[in-house]
Formats: sequence, C-alpha cells, structure tokens
Amino acid sequence: MSRPVRLIVCINRRLGIGQASCAGSVSLDLISKIEAMIAADQLEVPVIRRECLGRCETGPVMRIAPGGPFFTEIDAARLVDIVTQHKAFIESHHAE
Repeated sequence: MSRPVRLIVCINRRLGIGQASCAGSVSLDLISKIEAMIAADQLEVPVIRRECLGRCETGPVMRIAPGGPFFTEIDAARLVDIVTQHKAFIESHHAE
C-alpha cells in the first residue's frame, strides 16, 4: 500500500542576523495561497508544515512527498507550476 501524497512546506525561521530561512523568505504567506489553489482544483492533498527541510539557503522550500521533487526559491508566481506538478505526481503515484 502506498503512502498518501502530500505537500510539505518548510516553516523554519533561523535566528540570528543574516540567517536565511524559509519563514524569513515568506513561506508562511505562500501556504494559504497554495492551499486555496489545491482546494480550487479539488485535490485532496494535505499541506504539512515542517520545521526544516535542510535547504535554508534556498528557501522558501516545498516538497511533494513521498519521494517527489523539491521546489526552492519559491514565490507566488511558481505556485501554479507546483500545483500542476503535484497533479501529475498524484496521477503517477496512484498508477503504481
């Protein structure tokens, strides 16, 4: 049995001056936008908030799980592409 597909969003905020982080790079603002887009496309995909995905320097970071691609340096314009790739991943995941 395969694990359910989900979208993981890093919400880590590193402390210290000049420390790059996903929350410091607006990942929290992007969560509500991508959740609305997922709902509008009637996808049953949970958006999971995680403290760190280990790629702070390239944040905000999202990942399709299980085993899907990472998306880095995300801005609002890239969300459409992420949702499109998520749909394709779901289709291929369910085909297995």
